[in-house]
Amino acid sequence: MLVKNIAKINPKPTSHYTDYINYIDTSSVNDGVLSTVTYLDSNFPSRAQREVFENDILISSVRPRLKHNYFVSCKEPHLIASTGFVQVRVNSNLYLPQYVYYYLTSEKQIILYDTIANSSQTTFPTFNKDVIESLEIPTISIDEQHHIVNIIQSLQEEYL
Repeated sequence: MLVKNIAKINPKPTSHYTDYINYIDTSSVNDGVLSTVTYLDSNFPSRAQREVFENDILISSVRPRLKHNYFVSCKEPHLIASTGFVQVRVNSNLYLPQYVYYYLTSEKQIILYDTIANSSQTTFPTFNKDVIESLEIPTISIDEQHHIVNIIQSLQEEYL
């Protein structure tokens, strides 16, 4: 199944916050860990365009080998992410968002993103959302997805 058939990629924002935002930049995350959310009540960065909700996936399209990727588990109000991320909002009736996150941020996929980014004609390595949209994600049952997610999470808990 193609990712674009199970998720919205870079969905259009439904709210336009003017009072304040809680901003996530690509440098705010590292390999699944959110280090900072910046509260801003004015002078919003022009890249602050992605309205983010719990269970969204953020994958840095800039220098992908640095693994600035994050599975949104926090419920911050007015959460906005940089356009430096490809945002993936999974249809949870079809796939577990956490499973899709682990698949999209696996070492195999990071190598693919990095290879494409390094061949880009931009001033710094980058790739676009089409790369993620066209990925084929394995078709497995929700039970199998739960099993995989549970194994990965228990390994992370053991080694972190």
